[in-house]
Amino acid sequence: MWRRLASLPLRGTSDKLREHQALVIQSVELLGDLISACRRGDWGSVRSISERIAALEREADEVKRGIEMNLYRGKLFVGLKEDFLRLAEALDEISDRAKDASRVISYREPNKGEMQAFFHGCPNVERLITGTIEIVKELEEAVKLLDCDCREAIAAAHKVEKAEERLDEIKLEVLMQLTRHECEYSVLTYLQLRDFVLMVDTIADAAENGSDVLTSMVVKATF
Repeated sequence: MWRRLASLPLRGTSDKLREHQALVIQSVELLGDLISACRRGDWGSVRSISERIAALEREADEVKRGIEMNLYRGKLFVGLKEDFLRLAEALDEISDRAKDASRVISYREPNKGEMQAFFHGCPNVERLITGTIEIVKELEEAVKLLDCDCREAIAAAHKVEKAEERLDEIKLEVLMQLTRHECEYSVLTYLQLRDFVLMVDTIADAAENGSDVLTSMVVKATF
């Protein structure tokens, strides 16, 4: 689709975008390992996984800079240049938020009883993590469809939007569960766990933003 609109060697930009997205997905997938380590009470692994997520986020930043340079050098309809950049920025925001969430949960170790209470009282937190990983993968699928099927790309983008709405409901359930059992946590632990849940939720928000950008790109390219 994009080759009809630009002299820019979009193969390079598309390749960089795929590389960038792969790093973003890896960083989010590690949240699954992170929450498993939290459940085990293995805080050494929690901190190690958090550092791996941060390293992937830095690597994704570097790839995004390569996308920016490709867009700067290429001849492309200005609106689409901006949209490619906005899409890269939305993807980058996902890895940023994954890093922030991992740091919130890893910076201090709650006592074992508090974490047992968290997983017992907030069973939906693992559903939130799983759904967050899935929505980022759904966005990846939508981006892949840009080059082959506009209709399917928009349908996939709408799927991301619907998934974000479901995740927002799960987030609210987790926060209600957390508050219901707040007497079982110290103030610091309660705030730490609440902030972790809220930060994970921003990953889905960034994915939805990416789906909005993708929809705008398709509309502009099929006028």
